[in-house]
Amino acid sequence: MTIPEQQPVQPAPQPAPRTYKARGRFFGMPIATLAIWASLYIASSAIPALPIPGMAGMITVNAIMTAISGMILGPAAAIANAAGGIVSMILFPYGFSAGPLGFLTVTLGGLVAGLLFANKWIPAAILELLIIGSWFINPQTWQTGMWMVPLPYTAIALLVIVIKPLRDWVRRSILTQHKVWMWPAVFLMCTVGHAAEFMTTNTMVNWMFHLSWQYWVPTLPYWIMIDTVVILASTIVGVGVLNGLKKARLPQFSDSLEK
Repeated sequence: MTIPEQQPVQPAPQPAPRTYKARGRFFGMPIATLAIWASLYIASSAIPALPIPGMAGMITVNAIMTAISGMILGPAAAIANAAGGIVSMILFPYGFSAGPLGFLTVTLGGLVAGLLFANKWIPAAILELLIIGSWFINPQTWQTGMWMVPLPYTAIALLVIVIKPLRDWVRRSILTQHKVWMWPAVFLMCTVGHAAEFMTTNTMVNWMFHLSWQYWVPTLPYWIMIDTVVILASTIVGVGVLNGLKKARLPQFSDSLEK
């Protein structure tokens, strides 16, 4: 009786590397991807604000998109957010409290987080300091207690940007999509993006309406709670989107960082 020859085990086919060819790119991202993101931003601006149970504040979907945009698009998030913000202001002007330049809030929010995710921490730190400085050069902010308004999230954002071990840990946890550490890392990155956005908004509103400490200081605990809810919601959405993009093999900024 002859023993049949054992056939060699064929290795499992490896997935083809992701290659996205596009004629036009901004900061490593295809223009088509940026256009899709801008369109999603415009669509999200039409969604009514979601009430926060037990509070008078609201969560807007476009605020969540701004907070996570830097991790998905890198510095190019500034371009996509600006395009989406400009069109949204024209179509839905009631959703912008910072006037005709309101698109700058989402532009800077995406840019600071995107620069940080691209490990360009020096320009990210400079931008964050300029945003904070623009608050303090307003004479209205020299009043009692107004120094507290940029805190605590701008302070957290600066710590993440300038402390190298923390910055590297945040970026590494997101790039490797660590099952546990990705969650706090995305939370911190969303804090950076949201802090730049809301501080720019506060500064522009303060220059427009000359609000005093009697408005800002008593309402500070309320806004801290609102921003915390927004950042937590952004974290949940951000982790889901990042995981989904990787599983679907769709383009994102981390593709250029993995090579």
